[in-house]
Amino acid sequence: MRWLAIAVAVVLLGSLAAAVTYGGDVSLTIVNIVTPQDVKIWEPTSITVKKGDKVSLRLVNKHTDEHGYEISAFGVKEVVAGDKTASVSFVADRAGIFPIKCQLHPAHVVGQLVVLE
Repeated sequence: MRWLAIAVAVVLLGSLAAAVTYGGDVSLTIVNIVTPQDVKIWEPTSITVKKGDKVSLRLVNKHTDEHGYEISAFGVKEVVAGDKTASVSFVADRAGIFPIKCQLHPAHVVGQLVVLE
């Protein structure tokens, strides 16, 4: 009986370690739109992932002019040409709330990336 308890404990600890070190894959499409107030933003404006997740973003620019998409905390700094699509990927390796902005147009601050523990 004692060996069974030890075996179960080892399995549980192993799965707990895997849960802590393994991140999931998160894939999202982010689209540059114009709001009713005539402001160009990337939608959705807020993204929530877990620490350790590999995040892949497909950035769709529906405007004729280029727009940027930057999450500086994770080294993301992409310029998407007019009427084009680009892709970026990164690992969310630390928890917190990080700003997302258009580095080309400071008035187009778009939102935040929330990385949960």
